Amino acid sequence: MRSIPGRWLLCGVASFGFAGAPAFAQDTQPAGTQPAPGQPAPAPSTVQTGGLGDIIVTARRKSENLQSVPVAVSVVSQAEIETKGTFSPVNLAESTPGLSVNASVSDRNNLTYSIRGQGFAFETLFPAVITYYAEVPVTQLTTGQFFDLQDVQVLRGPQGVEFGRVTDGGNVMVNPKRPTNDFGGYVQAKLGNYNLHTFTGALNLPLVSDKVLVRGAFEIGRRDGFTKDIATGKDLDNIDYESYRLGIILRPTDSIENYTSVSYQHTHDNGTGTVFTNLRSSAVLSGTAGLFAGFGGLYGIDRVGNVGFTGGVPNAQYSTPLTPANYLASLQSQLAQQQALGPRKVAYNSPNYDRRDNLFIANQTTFHVTDEIDIKNIFGYVNVKDDEASNYAASNGQYVLTCHGACGTGLPFNSQEQFSDELRVSGKMLDNKLSWSLGGYMDKQDPAGREFENDTINLGILRRTNVQYSTTKSKAVYGSAEYEIIDHLKVTGGLRYTHDTVSSITNTYLAPNGFPPSPAVPAIPHGQCQDYNGPLGPSPCLSFNEHFNATTWMAGLSYEFGPRQLVYAKVSRGYRPGGVNGSGTGSDVDYKPEFDRSIEVGIKSDWQLGGDVALRTNLALYTDNYTSIQKLVQENVGGVPVAIIRNIGGAHVKGVEFEGTLVPIHGLTLGATFDYTDAKYKKPSGYNPAADAACDPTAAAITNLNSPVGFCFANPFSYTPKFQYSFTANYAFELPNDRGTVAVGGRYYHQSREALTDFSRLEPEAVEPGYGLLDLDLTWKKAFGKPLDFSVFVNNVANKLYRIGVNGSLAQSSIGIAASIYAPPRMWGVSARWSFGGEAR
Repeated sequence: MRSIPGRWLLCGVASFGFAGAPAFAQDTQPAGTQPAPGQPAPAPSTVQTGGLGDIIVTARRKSENLQSVPVAVSVVSQAEIETKGTFSPVNLAESTPGLSVNASVSDRNNLTYSIRGQGFAFETLFPAVITYYAEVPVTQLTTGQFFDLQDVQVLRGPQGVEFGRVTDGGNVMVNPKRPTNDFGGYVQAKLGNYNLHTFTGALNLPLVSDKVLVRGAFEIGRRDGFTKDIATGKDLDNIDYESYRLGIILRPTDSIENYTSVSYQHTHDNGTGTVFTNLRSSAVLSGTAGLFAGFGGLYGIDRVGNVGFTGGVPNAQYSTPLTPANYLASLQSQLAQQQALGPRKVAYNSPNYDRRDNLFIANQTTFHVTDEIDIKNIFGYVNVKDDEASNYAASNGQYVLTCHGACGTGLPFNSQEQFSDELRVSGKMLDNKLSWSLGGYMDKQDPAGREFENDTINLGILRRTNVQYSTTKSKAVYGSAEYEIIDHLKVTGGLRYTHDTVSSITNTYLAPNGFPPSPAVPAIPHGQCQDYNGPLGPSPCLSFNEHFNATTWMAGLSYEFGPRQLVYAKVSRGYRPGGVNGSGTGSDVDYKPEFDRSIEVGIKSDWQLGGDVALRTNLALYTDNYTSIQKLVQENVGGVPVAIIRNIGGAHVKGVEFEGTLVPIHGLTLGATFDYTDAKYKKPSGYNPAADAACDPTAAAITNLNSPVGFCFANPFSYTPKFQYSFTANYAFELPNDRGTVAVGGRYYHQSREALTDFSRLEPEAVEPGYGLLDLDLTWKKAFGKPLDFSVFVNNVANKLYRIGVNGSLAQSSIGIAASIYAPPRMWGVSARWSFGGEAR
């Protein structure tokens, strides 16, 4: 798995398809609908329930009506995605209660998904929220992959039984459009400010009716960046990608169907514009004093603040002596310059780019054995490569320069391969009163035999190269059943056993940057794990192997007290595997699994209030009790600050989630979502934050003598706003003389303050204040009675300035510098789409 930046620095009711989108967006194929083998693909859904359309979800690995499934799940439609100029997973939070998606560690494409307070702690191998493509777990889900989709489904809470990889937070599932039996397709173009030009298209070909169906789709996206690097002239935060997708359905017999989906994406943008926001002078002076005393005389500083090797010989370019005071003065000058430039300009001349290649292959084979029994196998292959260079400290001087391959080796930052397979047998018995399933799952993730590394330059002169190659394997068996005890009253249960293994080899090489190789300063063995004896001391190649077992389960009751009216209660246990710390020693080498016991009650209701007035209200209340929760902690070992993962204890998360839609008159759709999350860590007996160095930004060091576990239990949960809510309004009306349908819509989203790091007590400015966003859109569908759609969109209408990521390193015990990643400014544009064949209907 990829090495995580904490170590580089310190070691040296659904979001309905028509809510937030035009009201006619419901006239698409139901979400997640999958035809039985040998049967034609279903026609687009036109089923109405008093003005509310049916929404089909696969939250329990089978197609069910949203209002009948006892699971908290939200759905985002392709129509809603189209209201954004360039859709990012960050936008999912605007329509999904309990979800937060944020950028991390100097790259807005490195995203952290959090649901109900649980997400991803840096250094851990496994996130609490798993992303899926066509039912296959994937490791990267970014901008450029949200086109030609059936939908996106967000499942909240532990998925501890039936889903591929077990987790304790939830799932984000991307479902591509499947081939159908109708010839057709579309082409679409979007144009907008910042030179946005995106082209999308799809072609559906029934090569052999009902037997061989093919669908191909593509999206090519370009947009100038909204952050200007005045030192290099580059536009940072731009968009530059090509994505391609191919789906094939084969039905050799009436009872067998094979569906394959292949997705490939190539991203090659200019990287993320991290913005220098603050500096702690005392931390800079103390952090550089020892290193500069030993090697500073061999380096100098140039006029823009960069550090270069001089060998102690006078150098016209690097003419300023490298001392802690001179280095600090350079950083202070750069901070003043950045404050004058504002958040949309930077002035560092380091390499900056992001090149990614993502290949996802999903193969689903379904055998319809009898009318009561189905067998399904899901095979997945994922291959991702990430070659990136960024500037973590957002400044010249290589204070923390995350240059990776651009440091000189050309090796990528990350390269991973994953194979997975799941076999599932499901059926019904006892006059369909009993539904059951049995299955097994396995996956393997490894480095794909390729060299990659985390190569950085720190404190101006320290070359720090981390090599960590990890292989993880997971095997599981599970079973579940649902029985209708009496009419409309059902009991549900499930059990799963999982065995995980983690094998890792790692080393971190430290050497003065720019030194010619010699016996005293041997060359760093880039891309390899070897014992190394450098001028800063020996570092052996370490090997770790760990095994983890877990039993997870789920039990619940549900009762349908009316048509599309359901009340349910369930209790479940989730699990996140443990792992190894590449930079740990002794008892810090491994960290143990994390567990969650969740209790959830909910009610889903559709109401017909007379005439055309219809109301849908979905409400969920939950409480989660976490034990052995995994968090990144800061400690001082041998005088060196390090960041490692530890099981810090427990946490309690409780909340309320609401989603509703109202159709008061024909053509008008109103929507609302609300989320309240109360998340707190369980404090040790007698705990006093004032006495814990992990809570004190001015503490020089965090040790086991002045902090219980190196973690402040008064920290707010990261990426967890206490309140989130949104309001949507859409009005659609027919133009006379069959000239089409016009819809005008808007969404207002608001969230309360949010901690953008686990260490916000050490860096209070890492807490982003609450903010609100307004989006507007207007669509003319089937313009002039032709298969033409036109739309206009404006996102972030008020041009709100807010952050979606910080580096979290301002404390005295850290490196004393802060940088932020800002969300896009106001974006507007127009789009045109021409459809043909079946897509035109």
